[in-house]
Amino acid sequence: MGLYFVHTLYCAFTPPLKFSWIIRQIWFIGYQSTLVIFLTGAFSGMVLGLQGFYTLNRFGSTALLGPMVALSLIKELGPVLAALMVTGRAGSAMTAEIGIMRTSEQIDAMELMGLNPFRYLIVPKLIAGIIALPLLTAIFDVVGIFGGYFVGGRLLGVGEGTYFGEMANYVGIEDVQEGFYKSISFGVIITWVCSYKGYHAGFGAEGVSKATTQAVVLSSVLILFWDYIMTSLLF
Repeated sequence: MGLYFVHTLYCAFTPPLKFSWIIRQIWFIGYQSTLVIFLTGAFSGMVLGLQGFYTLNRFGSTALLGPMVALSLIKELGPVLAALMVTGRAGSAMTAEIGIMRTSEQIDAMELMGLNPFRYLIVPKLIAGIIALPLLTAIFDVVGIFGGYFVGGRLLGVGEGTYFGEMANYVGIEDVQEGFYKSISFGVIITWVCSYKGYHAGFGAEGVSKATTQAVVLSSVLILFWDYIMTSLLF
């Protein structure tokens, strides 16, 4: 997998890039995942607002509901949950697509025609993942923050000025950068693992199904593992 990733990076930094393929993958990974990201972010923020209100109310600190929801989403839940949702929706489809191309010998046909499969199939997905994941994470964070305000402010009585005012006092640019860097790394992990599993899928429908299952499981575990590494060592 390491050699596969190195070869993908080599092709990514070797011109020319297939921009039309990259845009197509951004549309597939990013735009088509917007709805599930929107719904997941909204309900995650609403749950945070509900649970956070009752927890902070025990200590008389409901004014800090806004910073709690914002920091939880921006630094941890936003990047992680967005990446897991993209893994389930786009990563599995990515693995199945490349796996079917492998088992039907379409990749072998590309090589016989003198075309580099990495340049046409793998590199556009890697670049699209790096571009799409931070944007999806930003949507997740914003929707989640307003979901927390809807529950905490509209339903439980936390003032709008208190909610957003305290958030501005406690959330810094370094917190936003942490979530941004995590989302970029998660985009690399998703596209790397899922494309690798599809590229080396076994023969037939059983091989593709096993590769898809392994890709989703391994990507999810690596996302959680790498999130801990970045949180503990880098931030």
